[in-house]
Amino acid sequence: MSVHQESLEMTKSMDHVADAPELEYRAVSHDSLSMFLAAIGGAVLGMLLTLLVLAIINGGTLSFTGGERLSAFEDTLGVVNQNVDTVSRNIDTVSQQTRALQTQLVTVEDALRGELGKQTTNVDTLNQAVTTLETTRQQFDTFLSALSGALSDIEASAPAATPGQ
Repeated sequence: MSVHQESLEMTKSMDHVADAPELEYRAVSHDSLSMFLAAIGGAVLGMLLTLLVLAIINGGTLSFTGGERLSAFEDTLGVVNQNVDTVSRNIDTVSQQTRALQTQLVTVEDALRGELGKQTTNVDTLNQAVTTLETTRQQFDTFLSALSGALSDIEASAPAATPGQ
């Protein structure tokens, strides 16, 4: 029987088969309209929930321009700003003092290096004087030993003096 039905449909005109049923167009338009209304409803519901959350956070009001919390926050922010300015000035002062100390340290280092150079020269002079003194001492020891030898020779060559004479 299915072969018979198909053959009957084939004899129908192509114009009548090509038209889509009107019910399908209505279903699509109803779906589009319901999706649009759902989107609008979701946006409105989301906005209302957001306002509700903000009202809860703000203590029951939707005012964001004033209030004790905002003025307390501004006061705290002012105090923090003053503290930051004070710390910044202190850092600038410490930086200037550090630069001054570095300059003084360079000056002291140069002076110490100069004095060390003078002391090195003085030590070299003293070493030369000690060397000269050592040479003089050796010469003096030689002179004293020669003088002792001469006195010994004089005493040995002189007749023994009698105490009665």
